Parts: sequence; structure tokens; C-alpha cells
Amino acid sequence: MQKSGLRVSLALAATVAVVGLSGCWWGYGSYYYYWGGGNGGNSALWVANGTNVVEFSPSQLVNGVSDPVPRRTIRSSVFASPQGVVWDYYGDLWVIDGGTTASGGTVAPALYEFTPKQLSNLSSNAAPTPAVTISSASFVFPQQATFDNNGNLWVSDNGSEAVYVFSAKQLSTTASVTPAVSITSTPTFNGPLGITFDYRGNLWVANNGTTTIFGFSASSLPLVNPSTTTATTLALTPAVTLGDNGSGSIQAPWALAIDGSGNLWSSNANAPNTVVEFTRSQITASGSPTPNITLASATVSNNATLVAPNGIAFDPYGDLAVMSSATPFGMAGYGPSQLRTNPTSPLTPAVFLVGGSTTLNAPAGDTFGPTY
Repeated sequence: MQKSGLRVSLALAATVAVVGLSGCWWGYGSYYYYWGGGNGGNSALWVANGTNVVEFSPSQLVNGVSDPVPRRTIRSSVFASPQGVVWDYYGDLWVIDGGTTASGGTVAPALYEFTPKQLSNLSSNAAPTPAVTISSASFVFPQQATFDNNGNLWVSDNGSEAVYVFSAKQLSTTASVTPAVSITSTPTFNGPLGITFDYRGNLWVANNGTTTIFGFSASSLPLVNPSTTTATTLALTPAVTLGDNGSGSIQAPWALAIDGSGNLWSSNANAPNTVVEFTRSQITASGSPTPNITLASATVSNNATLVAPNGIAFDPYGDLAVMSSATPFGMAGYGPSQLRTNPTSPLTPAVFLVGGSTTLNAPAGDTFGPTY
């Protein structure tokens, strides 16, 4: 499949509007929206879900507790271990698959692209062949990814201790390729997972194997020509290193996200099983800051709401979705009004999806996007 033009991340292109759980735009009347942006747009929740990818529509993400059957499910036969999901500029969904060693042999890790047409036809063909498959000898266990403004895809590989950049041209057709840029770090990455750009173009990478988050200045990052196929290796030194404050502020960080105010959010996959926010001012220099906000696990219908939290994602309205990767495999959703101040006790999510065999099964990465 050939495409022209540049790819960009929908997350970077989206305009953030703030909608409270009360249904009111802050300071602008009383228009009612459910959590998750019930008016549609890019507010469907897509989840890399163990062996498949599932979508929950905005109407399923209403306040309260539920166990909805996903509106759509991708059950492609090529999947081995979907770990992350990310959208490109064209509305194509990319699935980062870590691969696995199965009884019949090794299933190689890969990046898979599904087009809007394929996504809209999932009700009649739930197991489409990816429009594009990108494999690479560099991969060991890729898990998370993000697009830059030029349509290049930045992939964190937990197994090879590296970040790989695939140019937009490399993503246009099925192939086995060497990444346009292979990035290592000094000090070295340790199980890199969460990866995101902030509003200034700085790159943030979570070291799941240690209690650190690296921030690389925009000026130190390679300028990747979206048309290049040339392979380059680059060693970078982080401009900022965030460490644990001694109270579990950063523990096996998994996913990273930047909110509409430029604050950095991270999920702690190990105890204390929290999601934390560091403000823009807290991430300008190395240190071990105390999070401005800490979301701890609450109990809803006898279920813990945050258990080994993995994927985190904001929708265009400021709602936050957090995936639990262990039983009960739930999704905790918090509205922007809940994220204004640091809670003094475990915060009950505005919406909680309880996992089940037909709904959420070991979810990892998540993202908001269109519903087709």
C-alpha cells in the first residue's frame, strides 16, 4: 500500500478541549457530554488486548460501572502479542506487536497497519490482513510507539534497550527494514516502554526496568527526513532524568502521556500501582520530584481499579483512561474535573470497565481515536 504526504500523530494534531463530568464545558454553558466525549470525534477507546485489539465507542464509556462487549474487535491471524496502538495522520491504526514464542515456533515482532476501510468493515471481517506489515531484525520486543510531526514512527523496544525510528517512507509498504535511526542512551535504557513527545518536541522515555524516566531535548534529537531509508545509529544523553522520590513515585514506569497543559503522566506497573502527574515546571531539570497528583487504586464493586497499570491515554476532552494489565483487567476512566487537584484518598473513577473473557484480557497499550 503506497501513500504520499506526511504522517503525523493524531494525538499531536488534536485540539484539546476540556469537558467536565458534569457535562459542562468549563465556563461555557451547560452542554451535556458523557465521559469520553459522547459527541463522538476522536473519543473511541482502542486497546491492545493480549491477543487482539478492541474498540469501545464513546456511548459505552458512560459514567458508572459496566462490562460492555467491545463495539469492534480486530482478531487478525498475524497477531501474537499486541502491546501498543497508535494512529497516523490518515486515520490508519498501527498495532505494535511484541511477538512471542509459541508451540509452533517463534512469532516475530512487527508493526501492523489497518486502514479506515478495514476498521469500518470489522463487523463483516474481524480478521483482516494488515494493509502494511513492518518487520525488522532490530526488533526484540517492541511495545510502545508515537508519531512525530513528520509522520515518522518512534518505537521503544523493551528487549533491545533501544528506540527505533521508522521514516514515513519506510512505513508505506510491507517490508523487513532496518530502522532509519537506532537510538541508544548514556546512561543506557533499561527496559524502555512509555514514549511520548511533549509540546516543545522533547522526547520522554520510561525505563520500566528501573525507577527512571529520561527526557531528551528536542535539539538533541535527529531530524529524520520522512523520505529517508538510510540507516543511522545514534547515542543520546538525556537532558533530564526523573527518579523515584523514595515513596514509590516512579516504580516500573510503563506508559507516558502529556496532557493538554503540558504535564507529564506516568503509570507505575509495580507497587504502589499508581498513576502520577509531574507538572511542566517539575520536569525541566533532573531530580526526584514528588508528583503533583497521585491516583491510587480504589475499590469498585469489589474490584481494584488499578492493578499493574499499563496503558494511559487522554482523549481530546481531557479524560484519562488507565488500563489494568492484571486481574480484573479493568479500565479506570477519570474526568478532567477529577484531575484538577491531588486526591487525599483513593479516587473512584468516573467510569470503570470490568474485564472479562469477552471484553478485556490482559490489556496493555491504549489510545483514543475515531470510531468507524
